[in-house]
Amino acid sequence: MPSIRILIVITVAFMVTACEMGAVQTSVGDPTPDPVNNARRSVCESVDCQVIAVQMDDFSIIPSEIHISSPRAQFVVTNNGTYTHSLEVRPSGGVVTSPNVGPGQTTTFEVDFDPGTYEVLCPIPGHAVRGERAKIIVGVR
Repeated sequence: MPSIRILIVITVAFMVTACEMGAVQTSVGDPTPDPVNNARRSVCESVDCQVIAVQMDDFSIIPSEIHISSPRAQFVVTNNGTYTHSLEVRPSGGVVTSPNVGPGQTTTFEVDFDPGTYEVLCPIPGHAVRGERAKIIVGVR
């Protein structure tokens, strides 16, 4: 019996380590969102809105420093990686998270900003600690 307990402990330890290192993909929600429905999300039509293209790889956000000159931004997020990713923006007073984006897919979402510097990251466990982070600098005209 002790050998079975040891095997269980080793298996659980391996799974926890693999998830934290990103070797096992973990995510919340639909890992492969419908690109047709995601494309129908809001459109940045106002003069006070800026479209920002963001690419996510395993494990980076491009560009690593995003400059925004409007109080509202529409993020167009494309996943060029092999894992599911998401983009979490932390503007004043809240957190805005994109839908999960499967490999080769794109989604859009909008965020309102006050002038300042903000953090953006992939909230999927293990991704931000591996470098999937960026900075947003907002200088509203």
